[in-house]
Amino acid sequence: MKPSLRSHIYNAVVQCRRLLESDFSRQLEGTYGVHTDGTFEPLDGLTHLDAVGRADRQAIEAAIRHEEVAGATRQEAVERYVRESAFTFLNRLAALKLMEHPSRALIQPSVGAGDQSKGFQQFSLLSPEAMRAQPGGGYRLYLELLFDDLSQTLGVLFDRTLPTSILFPTQSCLQEVLDLLNDPALETVWAEDETIGWIYQYFTPTELREEARRASSAPRTSYELAFRNQFYADNTLGRLWWEMRGGETRLTEQCQYLLRFTSDDLRFTSDDLRPKRDPRELRILDPACGAPRGAV
Repeated sequence: MKPSLRSHIYNAVVQCRRLLESDFSRQLEGTYGVHTDGTFEPLDGLTHLDAVGRADRQAIEAAIRHEEVAGATRQEAVERYVRESAFTFLNRLAALKLMEHPSRALIQPSVGAGDQSKGFQQFSLLSPEAMRAQPGGGYRLYLELLFDDLSQTLGVLFDRTLPTSILFPTQSCLQEVLDLLNDPALETVWAEDETIGWIYQYFTPTELREEARRASSAPRTSYELAFRNQFYADNTLGRLWWEMRGGETRLTEQCQYLLRFTSDDLRFTSDDLRPKRDPRELRILDPACGAPRGAV
């Protein structure tokens, strides 16, 4: 993928992350009584919550406390919950964009034109009155049902039973995120299989990645492992390709953590070269694929 396209992806992902995190933080505080400083309002005082809302608050609190057990402060745990919730939702929209692309046509167009998408328009015809009674005309309901349907085959990516699936963006936030993803400058990236990987790569703030690396030369928690695994990628697929090409590849500059010969006296010989293969046929075992993002 050309650097200019990756730059467009980066800019869109950063803006989407900020929009979703801001929106979800406001929802956590205003609806569920969970503040960004780590304060939990007593559940009994949240009289506006119905039984489902109370159960959601308890699930959110449990997820945050789980991060505390792993060593995070309460404030860090809330921040991680918001970030993972935002990542989960953005990842789902990106997956829908990839699946609905004409080159795949795995689902009816559902997000490319927002609530004017063909899939939602057909869905609305099933019960127009019921749709009018739904907030936002039923588009949220449509997306949630689509997530549930896809979860039957794609598992965790669309599993709405996870605590990080409780929050759903407000209508205005969702529209802004869709506008960013549907920017004409990104039109060609949705035909590329690697797009979902770049979204993953660009989602974690650069300052967070750098801070973690300054603090420790190795990941200290599963949370850090999830966004510090580029070393593994560079030295598995990256190194295989590098060795197949005898070092003559752009990956030499693109893979920051690739271990390679540094001395001019060390040169590739015929014994060093791997047989060239179609990269689509390569199979790599990722022993850390059970990490939250690695599983995606």
